[in-house]
Amino acid sequence: MGTAVNAGRGSALPAQSFLSPFFGGQTMVKSIAIPLLLGLLLLGCEDVVKVTVPEERLTDVIQVVGTGVAYGKPDVAILSLGVSVERKSVEEATRAAAEAMRRVIDSLRANGVAEEDIQTKSFSIQPRYDYVDRKQILRGYEVTNMVSVKVRDLDAVGRIVDDAVEAGGDALRVNSIAFTIDDPTELQAEARVKAMRDAKAKAEALAEEGGVKLGRPIIISESVFLPVKEERYFKGGVPEEASTPIAPGTLEVRVTVYVTFEIEG
Repeated sequence: MGTAVNAGRGSALPAQSFLSPFFGGQTMVKSIAIPLLLGLLLLGCEDVVKVTVPEERLTDVIQVVGTGVAYGKPDVAILSLGVSVERKSVEEATRAAAEAMRRVIDSLRANGVAEEDIQTKSFSIQPRYDYVDRKQILRGYEVTNMVSVKVRDLDAVGRIVDDAVEAGGDALRVNSIAFTIDDPTELQAEARVKAMRDAKAKAEALAEEGGVKLGRPIIISESVFLPVKEERYFKGGVPEEASTPIAPGTLEVRVTVYVTFEIEG
C-alpha cells in the first residue's frame, strides 16, 4: 500500500492514469510538478510514494498508511494433541483410540484444564494398505482423534504435555504448542494510537514538502494482526526431551491504519 498525495492545484504536468492505492481500477489523476515529486522521494518513507488525485471520487487529499505495534506476554497456550491408533478392524481401532483418548482427557482434567477448554478438532477413520507385487492389500484401519486444548496456566504447560504423553503412550500425537493473548483489547488500543500518530506524521511531512495545509482525516480504516507463536512441533508419543521446557516469549499486536486527509485552502 503506497503513500499518496494530491497536489491538484497548479499542476505543471498533463493528466496521467495511475492505480489508486485505496480504490480499485484505473482513475484519472493529475501529476505533481517534478520538483515536488523529487522532494517527496527524498523523504525516505518506508512506503512507496505515489502521486495521485482520483478526480471522480476524491480531490485535494493526502492518503497515507500508518503502523503501530504494541508488545505483550502471552497468557494462554493452545495445545493441538490427540491419539492415532491402527488395528486390524475398524471396531478394534475405534475402541483402542477411545480408550487412549479417555486417558489423555483424564490427565488434562487432573491438571486443572476446564471441560470447556477441551474441544474436538477432528476425528477420522482411514483404511491402511500395504503394497505387495503392485497389489493393494488391506492392512487395517487407523483412527485419529485430535483435540484443541486451551491452557490458562502457562507454568503448567510442560507438566500437562508430559502427563498427556504418559497417558497416551505410543498412541499420542502432539501437533503443536502455540501461545496467544486471550484478550488483546488493551494492546490493540495502544497499537492503534501509535498507528494514527504514524499516519499523521507522514501526512504532515508530505503536506509540508508539498507546500499545502493538512486538513482533517475524512476516511479511516484499519487492519489488526495478532500473531500466534508456535513453540514446537513433534509427532509420536515421546517428545525430544525427558522434561518438556516451555518458553512463551513475547508477542506483538500490529495495527495498520489507512487514512485519507483533506488538503485545506
